[in-house]
Amino acid sequence: MSALAEIDLPVRQRRLRPLPPTRSPKPAGRAWPKGLFPVAVLLLLAGGLVGHLVLQTTIQEQGFQLADLQDQADSLSAQQAILQAALEQQSTPEQLAYAAAGLGMVANPYTTYLDLTTGEVSGVNQPVRGDELPAISTAPDLGTATPPVDPMAQATQPNTPETVVGP
Repeated sequence: MSALAEIDLPVRQRRLRPLPPTRSPKPAGRAWPKGLFPVAVLLLLAGGLVGHLVLQTTIQEQGFQLADLQDQADSLSAQQAILQAALEQQSTPEQLAYAAAGLGMVANPYTTYLDLTTGEVSGVNQPVRGDELPAISTAPDLGTATPPVDPMAQATQPNTPETVVGP
């Protein structure tokens, strides 16, 4: 009988055939010994916790170093501001004129100009005696003036009651 003929026959008339014998699967061997898997999981968790602790400690230490460096940068920028203010105070035209007078230089009220393109001199070239401008030729009396302040000493001094300004 063909397969098509079997399909057309009623179920009772079909010939039942037994299934081929199957082999029973072999029992699988254990991949891990009985207590090794929980130990491995605990070791993995312990390693992760130790790694996390080391990482957090390193991050905190670097945070403290960063805070120290930022404090140092703030201190240095404050010192820079103090030094810049002292430099600006010392480089005013009045201070430069007094420093030049202290070195024996005198102001020249007779202006003479040199044209760089043609090389011509305009104005009258006259020698200076030194007493033409007495207001800027002589340095101020240093006995009545306040002594110069060292900006670095002022920046590094702690605030004592004598240096505190205010009520």
